[in-house]
Amino acid sequence: MLATLLSATLVALDGRVIRVEVDVAPGLPGFTIVGLGDASIREARERVRGALRNSGFMHPPRRITVNLAPADVPKTGSGADLAIAIGILIGSEQFTARAGRAALIGEVSLGGEIRPVPGLLPMVAALARRGVRRVIVPADGADEARLVGGLEVVPADTVTDAVEALRLRHRAAPTPPARVELALGGSASTAPAGPILADPAPIPDLSEVRGQMEARRALEVALAGGHGFLMIGPPGTGKTMLARTIPALLPQLSGEQALAATIVASVSGEGPLHALVRTPPFRSPHHTSSYAAIVGGGRGPVPGEVTRADGGVLFLDELAEFSRDVLEALRQPLEDGRVSIARASGSATLPARFQLVAATNPCPCGHYGDEGRCQCAQGVPERYVGRISGPLRDRIDIWVTLARMKAATLVGGPDPEPSSAVAARIAAARARQLGRPGNRLNSRVSGRALRAIAHLESVTSRRLSDLADSEHLSGRGTERLLRVARTVADLAGSDSVEIEHLEEAARWRPPSSNPPVALAV
Repeated sequence: MLATLLSATLVALDGRVIRVEVDVAPGLPGFTIVGLGDASIREARERVRGALRNSGFMHPPRRITVNLAPADVPKTGSGADLAIAIGILIGSEQFTARAGRAALIGEVSLGGEIRPVPGLLPMVAALARRGVRRVIVPADGADEARLVGGLEVVPADTVTDAVEALRLRHRAAPTPPARVELALGGSASTAPAGPILADPAPIPDLSEVRGQMEARRALEVALAGGHGFLMIGPPGTGKTMLARTIPALLPQLSGEQALAATIVASVSGEGPLHALVRTPPFRSPHHTSSYAAIVGGGRGPVPGEVTRADGGVLFLDELAEFSRDVLEALRQPLEDGRVSIARASGSATLPARFQLVAATNPCPCGHYGDEGRCQCAQGVPERYVGRISGPLRDRIDIWVTLARMKAATLVGGPDPEPSSAVAARIAAARARQLGRPGNRLNSRVSGRALRAIAHLESVTSRRLSDLADSEHLSGRGTERLLRVARTVADLAGSDSVEIEHLEEAARWRPPSSNPPVALAV
């Protein structure tokens, strides 16, 4: 007997509906799965066989053929396990589905439990777009599935629960009202902002960072305009701690950004998700991370750190220790806000509109400029910072040097400004930028649009030219200097860029040759 059910798979960040056709026919016992499935799908034979036996059903000693259609779409993951198991039961006439057409998504264990799978949200959204009105999902993923409106979500803990749900003549109780639209471009309503995972790591407050007033100001400007930001200084000067305060300084995501971040989190396996992701992502990969881990790739292809940081911040600590290939691969996403991945299994273009924040030591030992402490040979510090290539340096708007703080600064004096006060200024500056035509942060404005919002007077234009000539800036470097100055003006509430805004922005241009010297202050 032939049974046909609906399920879904993932292609990059998109869900694709698949038909699971199960034919249980007389003949020599066998179990074949066709339809361009990966190793996880081929291994479903053993999982399904054990799940049926241990759930009290019979695995029929017949010739079982499973076809996953369409045959030309690569299928990945274990999300079709449940549909295959139910298809075998229907095809072998062990029960009859009476509740109408329903789709099924979930991995089955050998004991018959149904486990959640990565990417449940985009897969359920794809089913809803196809017109499916009922979907059976793992109980642990029911909240995530309910983020998609327009269909009934039926949670199931075991294969037996799924069978009973399909046997019902009447629909189950309706799910809560829809909270998001189906497409990435849709708007989102006021879904509660809950944690993705329990007990997230505490975020340090900016008041815990004593001294480093220049670095604090540079960080504020960088976050207000979404500019690339690099901190250089010896160990223990607060580079990493400053970066760790960023999640409390950024405004919450809303609308398209929240939905896009939730889909990326779902595909990346950061579940189970219970609400839209409202907090901007903050990703901090280790400097030994591979090219595929940062950019993306593998089967699927799966999103890398640049995509998982979309809409938020990618923090690269010990920037000069990352491999050259990884650093050069950041050029395209920093410029275009997306990354293109081509593999033998297919190609995909993934979103990567992140803000780069990085930190590095001035030399391998970290003590360059501190007479008597640096152990590096002559020329080593220059080569070390030189690992950051010219094109990448030109894409980092703000460079700041952190010096060692004296003990009196660290233990005495009033508490510095807290994160809440700085976050309010950042939010106000971003609101000014997003309220302009184009709805973009300053870091994404260029060309004629940038000149239009700068409102430069003749004397300010001449000062900009002088600064660009003295710093030997390229055309891109000059434009980025003006972008930072526009953000400084936004923080000051000024409608036009003035000379003082340009001069403050010019303090944070990258050094021309030698690594900057950081002395105790």
